[in-house]
Amino acid sequence: MSKVLRVHLTSSMLFQNRYLSLQQINHIFNMGLSKRGPQVAQCRGLTSIQLNKQELPKQPVPDLHQTAQRYLRSLKPLLNDQEYSKTEKIVQDFISECGLGPKLQKKLLERYEKTDSWMNEWFLNAAYLGYRDSVLLMSSPGTVGPPQDFKSPEDVQKFAAQLIVAVSTYNNLVKKGDIKQEMVGPTPLDMQPYALILGTHRIPGLPLDKQFHTDDSRHIIILKNQNIFKLPITDDRGIPLTESQLTPALKDLFERSVTPGIPVGILTGSPRDTWAQDFEALKAIGCNSGLIKNIEEALFILCLDKEIPRNKFAGKNDSSVRARQALTGFSIDTNAGNRWHDKTLQFIVSPDGFVGTEYEHSPCEGGPIGVIQDFVLKYVDSKKNSGQDETSPSTRDFPRPQLLKFEINEGIERSIEEATRFVGGMCEKIDMECFTFDDFGSAEIKKVKMSPDSFIQTAMQVTFFRMHGKPPAHYESGGLRRFRNTRTEAIRSTSVESVGFAKIMAMGGSKGEKREALGRAISAHKRIAGEAVTGAGVDRHLFGLKMIAKEEKIELPALYSDVGFTRSCHWNLTSSQVPFKTASFMCYGPVVEDGYGCCYNPRADEIFFACSSFNTCKETCTKKFADTLRQVLCDMKDVGYV
Repeated sequence: MSKVLRVHLTSSMLFQNRYLSLQQINHIFNMGLSKRGPQVAQCRGLTSIQLNKQELPKQPVPDLHQTAQRYLRSLKPLLNDQEYSKTEKIVQDFISECGLGPKLQKKLLERYEKTDSWMNEWFLNAAYLGYRDSVLLMSSPGTVGPPQDFKSPEDVQKFAAQLIVAVSTYNNLVKKGDIKQEMVGPTPLDMQPYALILGTHRIPGLPLDKQFHTDDSRHIIILKNQNIFKLPITDDRGIPLTESQLTPALKDLFERSVTPGIPVGILTGSPRDTWAQDFEALKAIGCNSGLIKNIEEALFILCLDKEIPRNKFAGKNDSSVRARQALTGFSIDTNAGNRWHDKTLQFIVSPDGFVGTEYEHSPCEGGPIGVIQDFVLKYVDSKKNSGQDETSPSTRDFPRPQLLKFEINEGIERSIEEATRFVGGMCEKIDMECFTFDDFGSAEIKKVKMSPDSFIQTAMQVTFFRMHGKPPAHYESGGLRRFRNTRTEAIRSTSVESVGFAKIMAMGGSKGEKREALGRAISAHKRIAGEAVTGAGVDRHLFGLKMIAKEEKIELPALYSDVGFTRSCHWNLTSSQVPFKTASFMCYGPVVEDGYGCCYNPRADEIFFACSSFNTCKETCTKKFADTLRQVLCDMKDVGYV
């Protein structure tokens, strides 16, 4: 019997690189969200699939005094002497025997004993489902795959059919538990996020959203020219359909999508409170509730996009244009209305050779998304290389896609118009610069026994300092999957040592001085990153203490309104490393208006970067950041380490 699991989850916004502001957290709790349900790992409650072959430890609660020391160390390069002295006193008062810190720590340790994960429910509540801005740009990342060579609509239909079969194949592997346990050295990683990519949906709500998941979806949703179709991917016996059955179904869908549909999906790009209100209004009309249920229960969404006109590429390379297409649909007159942003995974294919995804971030981080994209692309390549054509059998025996035609009224028409203006502004707001740095890659960095990640993080620090004359509050995403049901920690990459290296590079010290300063910066980053990914970071611990204070109705300690906290959590440089085995990359927007985003993939002989900023900010410039980063990497090579 089909098992559909609904779980209502509270939320929060901390996309790999995002951290909720104090005001956002206060708003969530003031809306009454501190009332928690049963003390269980709610993400696990979404699915009956169990993928971990080994039991994982719980995320530890760090020592309070060590967290205070690490926190102050991270603030040293961001504050002047007077600010630091004031912050240091506030921190010491907080952790003293008479301060609030030990009391909150005791309560947090009690929560650790009673729960599967002391942080996860809070974090989900505070970082995703309670995040009320649009999921576009600052929450949902995109991925871009290698360009495809489509010469006709039939090529696109064949590719799409192979993609559907590939995802279905992958889904069956997950359901059977036949995916390899990932490891960091001898340490196993939590595999449960892989069970939540397919069949999961984010449902808008007030004051927060909910998550829905089914383990037994037998259909997908396809969007083409803003028309929404439901396509079965199994027969009546549950046997997956083949490429030869799906290809004629897609041909039929192409023929029925010549006329544009009403862009109902554009509503999903609105701010979440707005979409939640429109969602209830839309659902109340006619048979719309049943259509929405079809979308919620789909395995994934396939967006068949229009071509991007060549004049849209002015001043941008193909990767940069495709990054914007993945994140937003590119523009209102192309594909911005051809999306349903609540679905965890949307594959995107267009006849000009683009293939990629957009993913809603609440169920998992970027790594598992990269794995499924690599699987799909390798599956399609294997079919191409085999020389076998599976699309020749009879085209009469195929599932006819069902058009999901929403009924709308004047109120929904107005909402679509407003959403169209809003999403159009988001499309124009993002500025992407994606490039491959091919002077050297991770192999050369490793030859001199340096961490490629630390080297690249240091290069970003120097880049920001060279452009803006000050160090950034720099967030790097650190994975905590060595602990069960746990997401990420903030790696506070800015250090006294990294700023020291940036300054000596700017002032023109000797090569030997620069080499020594670089070594110190690399060592500092490795230490900070190592602490973060082993559960001894700063931000999640401070977040947990804050949540205890809110739940216990204790006045928030001065630490959380102090300049040290507010400045160090204004992440004007956010970064993460997301590897792919294929020639793919991930991208996302900045998390603050005056910030940069930078997702990167070090390969043996090159490093790929996807850089972003907002056109609406006069202080930032993505192209200048990318160009400066290129030069900084070359300068660091000249220092003699590579």
